Amino acid sequence: MPTPVAAARQCLSPAAVTALDAAVDSARRRAHAQTTSLHLIASLLAPAAPPLLRDALACARSAAFTPRLQLNALNLCFGVSLDRLPSAASSSASADEPPVSNSLMAAIKRSQANQRRNPDTFHFYHQAHAQPPTAVKVDLSHLVLAILDDPLVSRVFADAGFRSGDIKLAILRPAPPMPLLGRL
Repeated sequence: MPTPVAAARQCLSPAAVTALDAAVDSARRRAHAQTTSLHLIASLLAPAAPPLLRDALACARSAAFTPRLQLNALNLCFGVSLDRLPSAASSSASADEPPVSNSLMAAIKRSQANQRRNPDTFHFYHQAHAQPPTAVKVDLSHLVLAILDDPLVSRVFADAGFRSGDIKLAILRPAPPMPLLGRL
């Protein structure tokens, strides 16, 4: 059963909530019944989104194609995949927030578990009302890493010439910035 968006927001860091909100807006505009991993990744490809995914794609791209051509192909592939998703049955459902799909919620849970296993790479957020329990808020990078395990998302990346493993590696180990020649 799909998860309400408000419940999914509670598991996410502020940057990831912003990305989820953009994905929910995209699903609502397209009149989709659920917000999926495809919506979230497509929203991260937008110019206004944080540069995490675009920077990783720049490092992981194929040398056989120009960067602009490959990113345009990726946008086209995500657009086609989103167009293939079923739309909501009634018009009243499109007025509300489309709930988070099971696959996207599973990615959120996987990223929470990953952050718990690697305590040096996640943040604890202590809630003021509850003393003992701490909630693990999923960071945007960990969420993207978990979504890249989704076979549907991996297939769309593969259609555009990207490999999920290369994108993951670029997120985990970003390339150091190149110094300008004048600053040496």
